[in-house]
Amino acid sequence: MSDRGGPVWTIVLAAGGGTRFGGRKQFFHLGGEPLVAHPVLASWPASDGIVVVLPDGPGWVAPPGVRVVSGGATRAESVRAGLAAVPRDTAIIVITDAAHPLASAELYRRVVAEVRAGADAAVPGLPLTEVVKAVQPEPGGALVAGASLVRETHRLVQTPHAFRAELLRAVHAGAPEAVEDSAMVAAAGGRIVVVAGEPANIHVTTPDELAMARLLLTHVRTLRSEGEPDEFGTGRVRAVR
Repeated sequence: MSDRGGPVWTIVLAAGGGTRFGGRKQFFHLGGEPLVAHPVLASWPASDGIVVVLPDGPGWVAPPGVRVVSGGATRAESVRAGLAAVPRDTAIIVITDAAHPLASAELYRRVVAEVRAGADAAVPGLPLTEVVKAVQPEPGGALVAGASLVRETHRLVQTPHAFRAELLRAVHAGAPEAVEDSAMVAAAGGRIVVVAGEPANIHVTTPDELAMARLLLTHVRTLRSEGEPDEFGTGRVRAVR
């Protein structure tokens, strides 16, 4: 087993084409910086090194010391491109993305701490506050609602995710495809701990969600300038400057 006290490296996924957004959202600005810059800055205090996975071509110049690699055709391929750039002696690997630009530095520390404490992986999650329904499309295009999820036994999972490095490498060794890495670790029998997520750590998928992120960032900065606590609900909200 790897030394859990060894180095921590973070992989920032930012190689997507932004199909749902209508453009490469990782390069759109939030608070004066492109989205991709925010997870780099937030993960820095918890990391010994950072790899950013970007699309080929012009886009963003990484800070000195940050490794940049080209992404693949799928998310899993981009993760493996990042893994290839992470040193082999790394004990913990964090996977995050440019689509969650408001995750705080404290959230990165929390998921890393759980893996240090013995978990195979750690992910941030929020309780479901709305009813989530299973739906089926009808031939005419309408959606018909079916069963509801039990909210108490489900969580809305955000990034960043932290992993025991050797296990993450092992589940990717056969070049499988998956929606995200914690599902692969769970399928391999790994123990994944859920830590408290952050309500402001929204997933920026559309221009409307980017507008929401800009409002949240402005509000948090206003609270700080007035000396007020920057907390919403169950998680701390930290602005990345």
